[in-house]
Amino acid sequence: MDHLKLIALKDFPLVQPNDNLASLILKSLKLNSVDLEDGDVIVIAQKIVSKSENRYKNIDEVVASKEAEELAKKLNREPGFIQIILDESSKILSTEKNVIIVEHKLGFININAGLDRSNIEQDNNIVLLLPDNPSASAINLQESISRKSNQSISLIISDSMTRPYRSGVTNFALASSNLQSLIDLKGELDIYGNTLKSTEIAIADELSAAAGILMGQGDDGQPVIIIKGFNRDQYSKNDAFNLIVNEEDDLYR
Repeated sequence: MDHLKLIALKDFPLVQPNDNLASLILKSLKLNSVDLEDGDVIVIAQKIVSKSENRYKNIDEVVASKEAEELAKKLNREPGFIQIILDESSKILSTEKNVIIVEHKLGFININAGLDRSNIEQDNNIVLLLPDNPSASAINLQESISRKSNQSISLIISDSMTRPYRSGVTNFALASSNLQSLIDLKGELDIYGNTLKSTEIAIADELSAAAGILMGQGDDGQPVIIIKGFNRDQYSKNDAFNLIVNEEDDLYR
């Protein structure tokens, strides 16, 4: 493999709750004159998955607990907003510098439990949450698109994240289906013939980051990216969701 081709689906429609996302993607592929082939990887922004699964919460309708009220007062935030963060988290790790860093109930370490107000309508005081089960979402979309297109494709649901000691956000894989998401090179040789002892490659994250260049973070309107030319068939397939490291094995916590 010496090159990849990334294609953004232009003019993708605004996704509404309960939309059939697989059908929207297939229709957009046709409108963009893009043909799917065996081995293609489709990277989908988490936001449109959450929208199709109606993962909206109206802050004004949330009843805040005493804990949420106290934390909201301390951080000068809406109590309902804080309550949703608490509901979506297994624990709060830090509120230093007025930034709420949590361990999400899915296992991710993120800010505000992944609650998002960007690129959604603000007629009401609403936020968008992460998918309830990203792995199931990825599998369902991958199998549906593969079946309807008669092509064996791989699929990644991506989101953006901050990183310790680095400015800016980059895309990573929330979950994947039918993809070699983590490749273990232990036992293979480097260019000098040395045996690799501890090298693992987060392929799904690397593909997500590449797709993120075309997706953008603002009004780009390109939440679906097709990657052609990827081939790591000699390695086993695994779900990117399982790249999450448990606290006891984490080198940075």
